[in-house]
Amino acid sequence: MRFSVTELAFIVWGSVLGGLVGLAGQQGLLAGVSATFFPPFLLVLLGLGLTEIVVSLATARAPGTFINMTARLFAFASGVAALYLVLGRLS
Repeated sequence: MRFSVTELAFIVWGSVLGGLVGLAGQQGLLAGVSATFFPPFLLVLLGLGLTEIVVSLATARAPGTFINMTARLFAFASGVAALYLVLGRLS
């Protein structure tokens, strides 16, 4: 399966978003929030979902038709991998 340029950009954004959440967790910014409300990987998932909604509304396309489901899963998996690499839990 070949990904389009938009889907590849979404996958890269998933990795960047996972790295940013990992850096925030490493600095201690998510200590209280992640312990009581959200685990860090859920923040990556919410960020990807909100990004897809905002971009699809900005381009006047229906949310859900903008990115393929395989690309969504790959973006989430790469985001979680980047998150745990930055946090040091995947070494």
